[in-house]
Amino acid sequence: MMRLANLTIAIVATMITLSSCSMSQKVVNVSVKNPTTIDRENEIVEVDWSKINKKLSLTDDQSIVVTNSSGEQVPYQLVTNGEKSPVTLIFPVSLNNEESKTYQVKVGTPEEFAPLVYGRLVPERKDDFTWENNRVAYRVYGPALQATGEISNGLDIWVKRTEDLVINKWYKDDLSGKASYHRDNGEGVDFYKVGPTLGLGMTAPIYDDNIVLGKNFTSVEVLDNGPLRISFKLHYAPYMVGDNEVTETRVFTLDAYSRLNKVEKVFDSKDKTLNLATGFVISGQGEQTTFSDNEAGIIAYEVAEDKNWGIIYTGAINLMGYENSKIANNHFLGYNHFDSGKKYTYYTGGGWNRSGFTDFNSWTDYLKRQRTIYQNPIQVKVK
Repeated sequence: MMRLANLTIAIVATMITLSSCSMSQKVVNVSVKNPTTIDRENEIVEVDWSKINKKLSLTDDQSIVVTNSSGEQVPYQLVTNGEKSPVTLIFPVSLNNEESKTYQVKVGTPEEFAPLVYGRLVPERKDDFTWENNRVAYRVYGPALQATGEISNGLDIWVKRTEDLVINKWYKDDLSGKASYHRDNGEGVDFYKVGPTLGLGMTAPIYDDNIVLGKNFTSVEVLDNGPLRISFKLHYAPYMVGDNEVTETRVFTLDAYSRLNKVEKVFDSKDKTLNLATGFVISGQGEQTTFSDNEAGIIAYEVAEDKNWGIIYTGAINLMGYENSKIANNHFLGYNHFDSGKKYTYYTGGGWNRSGFTDFNSWTDYLKRQRTIYQNPIQVKVK
């Protein structure tokens, strides 16, 4: 009897061990395919996290690794969109034209990867909210600045020639007097002028052919903050458009390697539809350099050259297209009518002739390529 009991215990122990090994060896294959004939480099793909979680039967204390076909780990992020639990898994992939690859997701201890995005509220600089990735940095202006009388509703850009994250360093050096971020000290520079305008690619209602601007943001919610994606939501105080009050929120999302922010704006008004304009503040005098393809939903503007720091290129992509585009109200604008209360989604950002772009044509070529990418996302299958 004793021998039988010992044999039973041994069998149970073996079954537990085999079950444990089986669990630890569970693998989810994620196939990705480039549906276009253009190469896609370091593009962020999204995978439904619930599918991964269900297939791996993850416990709360388990983490995952993502590996490529060579077994090398790749960086990843669990995106929450401000919720308590992850919604999607994201990681970068590079695919040649029409190429397919398979990545594996399994339980494991992830390597440490340097973050490629970052952002924060900067109370020491009058409530700026500033964010960046390994290509470019942006900022918008908050309530402490408005309290000084400076109203600025638009988007600012900091151009970079380094892949390092520089926000904290630039603010610290500027506020201490060590080095101004309005000078290029080898990493880039802030020389874009916003003021009371749309700045770089913001959107506002149009009334009587005039842009109606709100004021500085009143509060911010960080939804995700790296290492591959930063996303946050800005709230604005109500303002009048004609006889109607409008409330506005903005959600910005910036992925690693991209120069363009995804922008989701919601304008709430008693008006069922609003006339909206997205655009860029005009700089300098005389003839302006612009590009527009209204059907494709691309507008672009070349900022007048600064003799010290060079040229900034600005652009926006709206997959809905634009009804028309023109120079008006000291801006280059793309116009649309849009339903009140719905998300108005587009992409906006900038480049620099001293980092990545040789001229305006190379910038507009980039925008055309990005439009193709947005229209044809990488195809993802979970197996």
